[in-house]
Amino acid sequence: MAQGAGPLVSGPGMNLTLEKCQTCHEIAHVTRAPMSRGEWADNLHRMRERGAQFTDEEFEVILNYLATYYGRDPAPPPAPDTYAAGSDPIAALLRTHGCSACHASDQRLVGPSFREVAARYAGDAAAAAQLAQRIRNGTQGVWGPVPMPPVASISDAELAQVVAWVLAQR
Repeated sequence: MAQGAGPLVSGPGMNLTLEKCQTCHEIAHVTRAPMSRGEWADNLHRMRERGAQFTDEEFEVILNYLATYYGRDPAPPPAPDTYAAGSDPIAALLRTHGCSACHASDQRLVGPSFREVAARYAGDAAAAAQLAQRIRNGTQGVWGPVPMPPVASISDAELAQVVAWVLAQR
C-alpha cells in the first residue's frame, strides 16, 4: 500500500486514474487515505453520479488500481489459474511487467485472456511480430476501449519469451 501527496504509484491503471481523477481533484485528494476495495467502489460510484465520465471497463481498471496501490485490505491470495505461483520464469515475467494485473490464462479480466489472444492469432504467421509490437508500444481499441499501456521496460529476449508463451496458450 502506498499513500501520500506525491505522484501516483506506477502500475497498471495509473495513467487512466490520473486522467479521470485529476479532472476534478488534485491527486493528493485521491491518495490521502487508504480505503477498502468496497469503499473505493462506492467512491467511484459517487463520482460517476456527480458527472465523472468513465466506462464500466475504465471503472474496473481504476478500481483495481486504487484498491491495489491505495487500499487497506490485504492482498487476496492468487487464483489457482493465475500462473503466478512457483518459480515459473514466464509467471515471473508476467508479474514483473504487469501483465497479470489485466490478463489471466483463461478468463477475461481488464483485457482478454491469454487463450483468447492465442485463438485469435492461431495460424497467423505475422502474429508474433504484431503482438511484440503491441506489447512494447501499447494499444487501444484492439480488444475494446480500455487501452493497454506500453511495456517499454521489457527486454527483447523477455518479450520473445512472453509472446511465444501467449501464442502457445490453447
